[in-house]
Amino acid sequence: MNPLFCAQFRPEFRSLALACGLVAWSVSAVADVKPDGGDYQAAPPGTDLLVVYAQHHSADSLYARGSKAAGNLDLGLDVGLLRYVHFTRWGDYIVDPQVILPFGQQKVGLADSRTSGIGDVIFGGTLWTIADMDKGEHLGWSVFFTAPTGSDKNQGFALSNNRWATDLQVGYVRRFAPRWSVDLIGEVEFYQNQRDTGARRDPLLQTHAHLRYHLNDATHFGVSYRHSWGAQDSLDGVAQTNRRNNGNLTLSAATFLAPGLQGMLQYSYDTQVQDGPLTRGIQARLVKIF
Repeated sequence: MNPLFCAQFRPEFRSLALACGLVAWSVSAVADVKPDGGDYQAAPPGTDLLVVYAQHHSADSLYARGSKAAGNLDLGLDVGLLRYVHFTRWGDYIVDPQVILPFGQQKVGLADSRTSGIGDVIFGGTLWTIADMDKGEHLGWSVFFTAPTGSDKNQGFALSNNRWATDLQVGYVRRFAPRWSVDLIGEVEFYQNQRDTGARRDPLLQTHAHLRYHLNDATHFGVSYRHSWGAQDSLDGVAQTNRRNNGNLTLSAATFLAPGLQGMLQYSYDTQVQDGPLTRGIQARLVKIF
């Protein structure tokens, strides 16, 4: 990222690592595959999913310690993700090994900066200790690993962080009424020190709550709230960013477009940003079931 961009922040942001780190890290936090409503419902063994995501995120304001630190960022991120999921049995449990490949382009208008390429590959899966298809109750335990395989590792590209990461999740789904279901998900992500600089990142804690209204067996509408804490960056013991304490609201609509083909549209916006850019985003998702 262009140092001229970072120089235009107020004095406490005139550290290249701080300003660029805030932008790159905070946008990377939204440009990923967050667990959506229904993601923790197990499918019968032998089911395969091919999932395609298209995301657009934008931001004009950057916040630090809960206050606006800069405006007119003209930051945009267009992301595509390809995801393959296979449901199978492991002993008495349903599991779903999977792999995710992100790609996209990022621009910061204020810096006249553009970056594009392949992101860090993600692989892992979920094991269900409860998978009651009839009652609509599911409890799954997940682990995902992010490998530093992406492009432009040291250029502030949001999809490429130049470090390994391990993401642990637990998700519970319950159909508590004929047309209503709730999804509750907890998540913690741990990071390796950055491989080129040795910069350290604290663990990231996240919660996701989804409430879905099922119009019928094919269509549902949902509202989701997500909150994240932590993930402070430091270099040689000196803090480079503040801890996150950010909230986001997402509205969703999903329906089957044809047998075995589901489409979803989402609109999301940040309701609270302690540290990083205030983002708005849209996402389209297609799931082919075979």
